[in-house]
Amino acid sequence: MTLPSTIYSRLLVRHHWFVLAFVVFICITLTIIGLVFTQLPDFSDPRIGWGARGKGTIFSQLMVLRHASERFRLAYEIPLDTSELFGAFAQFVNVTVDQLDENSYRSDILAKHDLWKKKQSNELYDYRNLNESFYDNDIDDKEIFDYNDDDDNENSQSALIYQWHRDRHFDIQNIITKYVDDKLINITVMDFVKNLPQFNRNNYQASRLPFEMLRPYAYLFEEKYRGRSGHDGMIEFYVERTQPTDDLLSLNHLRSICKWETTYKHILSLDNVPSLSLATFVALYSSKNDCKLITADDVEYFRSILHTCLPYYINGYMDVPLSDQFLNRVVLQHQPDYYTYQEQTKAIYTAVRHTCFYKNITRFIFDHFVDKKFINEFQQSKTNTKLSISMIFITNYNIIKYNRTRDQTMCLRRQPYSRKYCQERGCTDDYRNNFIDKSCVDNELKLDNCEKYCQCKYQCPNETEQVILLTPILKAPELIEIFAKYFASKRQLSTYKDEFIKLIAFNFANAREKAAMAQIHEDMLLVIIAAALIIGITVCYLRSITIALIIVIGAALSIGVSYFVYRVLYRIPIFPFINLMSAFILIGIGCDDIFVFFDTWDQEKIEWLRKYQDKQQTDNADSLLNHTNIHDIVPSNQKVKPSKLRKPSNAFQSRHRICLFKHPEEIRRLLLREEALIEIMSNTLKHAGSSMFVTSFTTAAAFFTNMLTNISFVQVFGVFTGTCILVYFVITVTAIAAFAVIYEKYIQNIISRICSMRCIDIVNKSSSSKVSKFCRRCTSTCRDFRNYFFGHLMPLLIINLRYIFVLIFFLMGILGFIGIFYYPKLHVPSTQKVAFFLKDNPMEIYEFSMKSQFNGYSKEDKRLFAYPAVSFIFGIHDIDDGYIFDMNDRGHLYLTPIHLHRQTTLEFFKNFITHLGTRKDLFTSNYDLEKDFESFYQLTTDNILITKVVDDRAKLNVSKTNQLNMIKYLRKINKTLIENLISDTVRTIDYKIENDQSDHDDYIDTKLDQINLTLYKISNKQLKHPRKPIIIYSNYRKLFNRTLKRIYKEQIQHSYDFNEIRISINGTLRDVLTEEYQGSALKTAMQCLTGAAGANNVPADFCNKQLTKQRSFNWAVLPDKPSPIDGSVRPFAVMITIRGAHNRTDYDSYNKYYLKIKNFFDPYIKQYAPEHLKHAWFSSPGFAFYGIQRELLVGSYSSLLASLGIALLVLFLTSGNLFIAVYALITITFAIAVSVGIFAILEWELGIVEAIIVIMSVGLSVDFVVHFGVGYIHTDSKDIDCERKKIENHYLLQTSKPDENEHDYKISTWRVTYKEQQVERETRVTESVSRVGSAVFMAAFTTFAAGFSMTLSSLCAFRQMGQFLMTIMLTSWSFAMFFFLPLCAIIGPVGTCGSIPFSRIIKCFKRSSHENSEKKDIDQI
Repeated sequence: MTLPSTIYSRLLVRHHWFVLAFVVFICITLTIIGLVFTQLPDFSDPRIGWGARGKGTIFSQLMVLRHASERFRLAYEIPLDTSELFGAFAQFVNVTVDQLDENSYRSDILAKHDLWKKKQSNELYDYRNLNESFYDNDIDDKEIFDYNDDDDNENSQSALIYQWHRDRHFDIQNIITKYVDDKLINITVMDFVKNLPQFNRNNYQASRLPFEMLRPYAYLFEEKYRGRSGHDGMIEFYVERTQPTDDLLSLNHLRSICKWETTYKHILSLDNVPSLSLATFVALYSSKNDCKLITADDVEYFRSILHTCLPYYINGYMDVPLSDQFLNRVVLQHQPDYYTYQEQTKAIYTAVRHTCFYKNITRFIFDHFVDKKFINEFQQSKTNTKLSISMIFITNYNIIKYNRTRDQTMCLRRQPYSRKYCQERGCTDDYRNNFIDKSCVDNELKLDNCEKYCQCKYQCPNETEQVILLTPILKAPELIEIFAKYFASKRQLSTYKDEFIKLIAFNFANAREKAAMAQIHEDMLLVIIAAALIIGITVCYLRSITIALIIVIGAALSIGVSYFVYRVLYRIPIFPFINLMSAFILIGIGCDDIFVFFDTWDQEKIEWLRKYQDKQQTDNADSLLNHTNIHDIVPSNQKVKPSKLRKPSNAFQSRHRICLFKHPEEIRRLLLREEALIEIMSNTLKHAGSSMFVTSFTTAAAFFTNMLTNISFVQVFGVFTGTCILVYFVITVTAIAAFAVIYEKYIQNIISRICSMRCIDIVNKSSSSKVSKFCRRCTSTCRDFRNYFFGHLMPLLIINLRYIFVLIFFLMGILGFIGIFYYPKLHVPSTQKVAFFLKDNPMEIYEFSMKSQFNGYSKEDKRLFAYPAVSFIFGIHDIDDGYIFDMNDRGHLYLTPIHLHRQTTLEFFKNFITHLGTRKDLFTSNYDLEKDFESFYQLTTDNILITKVVDDRAKLNVSKTNQLNMIKYLRKINKTLIENLISDTVRTIDYKIENDQSDHDDYIDTKLDQINLTLYKISNKQLKHPRKPIIIYSNYRKLFNRTLKRIYKEQIQHSYDFNEIRISINGTLRDVLTEEYQGSALKTAMQCLTGAAGANNVPADFCNKQLTKQRSFNWAVLPDKPSPIDGSVRPFAVMITIRGAHNRTDYDSYNKYYLKIKNFFDPYIKQYAPEHLKHAWFSSPGFAFYGIQRELLVGSYSSLLASLGIALLVLFLTSGNLFIAVYALITITFAIAVSVGIFAILEWELGIVEAIIVIMSVGLSVDFVVHFGVGYIHTDSKDIDCERKKIENHYLLQTSKPDENEHDYKISTWRVTYKEQQVERETRVTESVSRVGSAVFMAAFTTFAAGFSMTLSSLCAFRQMGQFLMTIMLTSWSFAMFFFLPLCAIIGPVGTCGSIPFSRIIKCFKRSSHENSEKKDIDQI
């Protein structure tokens, strides 16, 4: 017994109340601090922390990109973009959108602009008979066309649908994307229009959909109002035909759909909101307002329209916004003797424009109301194809129209146009072309008042604009309540069925995740069930309800303290819902420590009594204790019928069955001595403490290895649960240890008295009471059965069948590995979707089944990951040093100068972009990228730089020359220049100097007043004086000097030698000029974006391109904040983006594609990039899900290996035996392999929850092997010596002496040695099972029970965790009992074989230290 152990045991025994109260007080205080002074957990976002953030991860690279974007946008006050990648999207919020263009649904306007009819007739155009005047014939010369981009004009939006937009176009080499055969295909514009399916006139009657009737439903099928698929504005009910041979696209089924559409709206209390279904579409396409009025002819007409439009949908021509401006934006060269593809496309398209393309209504039907199977079969047969699944769509938005005041300040800032620009572009012509606003019309502007018009048009007067506010009607709480009331149970769901259709799934405005989070609060009540099961099991095993309660209380305190540590010390801001599972895990694991502690406590009490008996050396047999568990009190005057099960089966049980004293009072009096309790406590902590520490430490370490996964969701769960386990261990060896003393001193005494009183009363009332006899018999039988089962039967089976058990479980382990890595194999998630409810839940059926059967959702999922836009980043290091658990912490942005002005840099970018185009296996066309880069590269051409040098020299010359010398120079080279100067600057007849504003930068001279001719002649004579020109400023306007400088500068520029300047521009000078010009261009571009360009007369075309978002996307230069010194703008990063050629989304193909890009890019940069660009890296938002998959796969197995390594080390140090540690590691590995193999057979994927399960499996499976291993090593040496002595006596007495037969004697000696070693192994195995077998079994059973309580949850994650706990408990206990112990019985270490001589090491260390100290003393002397 060591001194520290004795001191601590004395503290627990003497001050047990203080220790218990102090620990409980500290725990409660820390819990209150953690709950009151920190943010309470928010479970509204179940995906919080799902990012794989860490060094080198894709998610961290995307975080750096987002940080760079924020730096750029905040520097120029540009609104930030929102991204769902970094958190949940905002749900159930008000959305403001532009007003619906009512005119685009008016039949009179549509008829006026019909291009599918010939003028003056209703005849269709035939694309085979087109002539070159096709475009001209469809336009009336008398019409006035409106090219205005604003929405103020009544016909502006409607006209843009049909007319050529002069500022926007597609080039024939532009890449567009279409969706064909469940794949995204990138093609050029030329190929797109060239391969447009031909229109079959024989199967189609020219018609137009009744768009005026469709206008009320525009907020459902127009995406800008509806929003993304499945979000706030969509409530969807999916119906299926009742009979497998029925057709939903038949009259009876459509009427049934119509009926249920009304029913669902009534249930949702949305009777007055628009809704759509196939029945509604059939009615609307036939110009009927009520789906109850549809007929068979209407159904056939609707089917005919779908069949006509189907080829265009299948070939992907409806995925491009063909119905708006595409055709008019395609620029194609006319080919001689052949009609252009554009003309063909227009002829075909306009014939079916208002049926198939316009407003994308028919495409909306194909996407969301008919499934893929129907579409595929519909191509083959128009009449025989049957529809099996469809949808009822009810909007959840309330539409409010209101007038909003325009933000005048922002309007002025964003407006690049000045009054000078008005004059330059010809505002009078624009006025005639209806460019004037209504507000300006009220001011009665005149045609010739251009200045007044420009002020009205472009200086943003206080005006109002009509917008639409979309407000969700039903939000998450209401939708969840409706779900729980009407659709939660299978019985309720079965009521929504008739003879034609039945309800199979639904989507309540994407409230599935919020419904799951609401369900968490209910499912956490399962903790009560788990606690009740644990209490019941503990009462049955330890026969003490107080110990059962202390398990639950200890778990609650440890969770509270861990929450304090988690929030305050670790400073982790997120608390995902999965952390709640630690309560179930902790209750199950806590029982293990408690059972081992109190089992050891009871055994040490009996051991102390045995030692006390030996010390007294009494031979009084009547003083022997007549029971094995001193918790049970049997009256001395009562006889118990002997049982065969009570016979000692081994030395351990024999030693612990010795009866010491007859009277229980005498036993309690001896045990309550202070020295007895101190020794018992010390021995208990020595034996049980080591096992509890090993199990707690290894389990906690397994959870802490979650940090290796780089996924915050997994990391924080491991940190929190590991902390809970360590805190629970501390509470066990402090508060619960002190409670053991209290229980021994007080609680057990009270229970004993109550039981004694009850027994005496029962005996006095009825000595032959059958109830009392039955209770005593059951208690005694259960106790004896437990002792017999774990003391005799189990050791007997393990020893006798050890070879069979080892073979069977070895094969099971091998099969487990085969199931994990070969077949069926544990795969990473194939989709980014996560199951929250069970698979049969209607919302889960919608998410995982319905979405995959309809093209609308498939396209959306595909577009997220297929053909990823790969960005190559220069100037920024991919270092994410933000706090890994806080997604709002961006950290620092590490920048490196990119020296974009250097010619070497630009040449590298040019060659790199060209090389990208050669890698067709990795990327699509680089045409757009080359065009974007070319526009930037032109800033460094010789002509641009020469112009800049000339301009700078001319400015310098002007600044050093006075006005008189300028006039002399102009008169010298050309006298007409003087005349131009005078005519531009001489004042008019009615000139007044106080009204002169000509010195303003944006002044426009209207030249409407009559010029003073007399003054003109006088001024001309004065300025043309040959020797001394005279300047009388009173004769001129204020802009004279400015005009003079302008003319003089122009003439000076013409005088320079451009060839000389061209030769002088090279090397460093070129770089300097390039840097200045690039900075000027970037500054100009940012002035356009921020609105500061209006006062600076920035070229309007340039700003217009920036504001209409035609700026570069493929080649992006991010400028830093303007310098506070000189206002210069310099780039801090360059991003080159090109569309990838990968269109598959599975992990293996994505992994290969990512590695191919990496193997291409890294060597290229290393070989060709200048030194200042070698830090470059690449990433893509399309890689985000692949990054999660990769981190799950790599992190899970890394954490698993780390956990196994830690377990091996701890086992080796704790048991002190290498062989036991290795056997235990093999056992744990096989148990985990079998468990995970079972999950692979059940088709589990390695998702977030599954990764946690795999990692924590080591910590949960190591406990049982540790207890058995420690029991095997710490077997009492007296029992081993006794058994070895028996073998020696049995064999050696029968052997002859060595001098008689030496050979036989050697064989006999070898046999005796083998038998002694074997009996030692059997003795160790038997005592290990006898000592901890029952406790280990109950610990496994309690954790199994905790897992069982979790399987009652309706949430998938909770149920999966429960199934895992049950499986891992069963497999780990089975392998520990029937593989580890039989393995030890076969080749287990004996004696000191494989043991670490800790005592020798310590002695040697002490001896060397003592010798060193003596040597120092001698040296000092």
